[in-house]
Amino acid sequence: MPQGMWRHRRLPNHDRKGARLQDSLGNSVSTASPTALRLLDDAIDMHARGWPGALESAEAAAREDPELAIAHGLQALIHGMWGRRAAAVSALSRALQATRGTSARERSLLELLEHVVGGRTQTGLAWLLAHVRRFPSDMMALTTGVGAYGLFAFSGRSDHNEQRLLLLDDLERHYPPDFPWLLANRGWMRIELGSVQEGLAMALHAIESRRENAHNAHVVAHGFHEAQQPADYLAFLPKWLAGYPDDGLMWGHLQWHAAIAEMALEDVPAALQRCRDKIVPHLTRGAPFMSLADGPSLLWSLGLKGLPDLPWAEVARFASDRFPTGSNPFGELHLAMIAAAQRDRDALATCAKRLEQLSAGGSPNARVALSWVAGLKGLIDENPEEGERHLCDCQEEAVRLGGSTAQRSIIGQTRQAGRIPYAS
Repeated sequence: MPQGMWRHRRLPNHDRKGARLQDSLGNSVSTASPTALRLLDDAIDMHARGWPGALESAEAAAREDPELAIAHGLQALIHGMWGRRAAAVSALSRALQATRGTSARERSLLELLEHVVGGRTQTGLAWLLAHVRRFPSDMMALTTGVGAYGLFAFSGRSDHNEQRLLLLDDLERHYPPDFPWLLANRGWMRIELGSVQEGLAMALHAIESRRENAHNAHVVAHGFHEAQQPADYLAFLPKWLAGYPDDGLMWGHLQWHAAIAEMALEDVPAALQRCRDKIVPHLTRGAPFMSLADGPSLLWSLGLKGLPDLPWAEVARFASDRFPTGSNPFGELHLAMIAAAQRDRDALATCAKRLEQLSAGGSPNARVALSWVAGLKGLIDENPEEGERHLCDCQEEAVRLGGSTAQRSIIGQTRQAGRIPYAS
């Protein structure tokens, strides 16, 4: 929704400032400052679009009204996405100290953010579902659940896409008609569940309605991928990227999709050049978790095509610097790729140990990632039957890992190859 369309309205009830304002979607916000509300509205809007400037706008809102708790909460959410855990914890602490006089929605939202920042996926998802039943137009809350790395995707459920679609379709009546952000997310779930052309049409309509949305551009990428139209994506991306800075949240991942499209067209040299010139150099500039997923998986795909001398050392150095103690099961999937490509059995065993600990702690998707690690070990040990058995187990329940169908296809590619790349 363009910034000029945000609507600020006073409500008759009163709070700590003597008045409460209402945001563009009708949610009450505990501030008497129209300026703070405008800045917060802009921040949530940019955050939902994956657009640079969200953090700065949230910080400005908090300066305008230091007691605007959800402005601090949004800072915590953004810092967490960018791997700045100490800053995320600090911002969340400021938010929780400013809760006097906040509304029930704001208090519930802050509790949700506590679960998200704390990495409590299962309780976070349960809280999100309860929250949106009461406050269905809270888009800031929904952003924690609907992404490929959100609460639904990392819940470990095998039906997380189906459940996400049911929720998003049910929420449609609470948003303006064809609201681009919601429309694209509803389209993405259709793409993931096999209704590709319907979902792609929704995504294209959303991006036509509001071009400046990186998450919607990402849904378009998935639509073209699943529709097996890689040339269409490669035609779409340069025009769309012309207005998106390379420090944007989705810049590196959209380049990853382009490299995958180039490989689908058998233009491996172009994919390799994109990998060397754009994707690997961008790893340290992007959101760390997204970079962890993009770098190793692209090198793995290129390696399965027999390409030597790939920049595994740079990717391994990035992973070691940013994830020295491991990651969640989806992240461990990619850390295991680095270990296996380097034939580092000790590092692969460490991945397995961390996943065993996560599984023992109740993580339902850790055991799926464990099958991946065991499969890679079998291939390294030149025991193809053992490798195939574990990789088959992994592929059968791969949806539990989260991410997307496009990302999880690496498991099937590895099974089909019956080998793993070598980081020469």
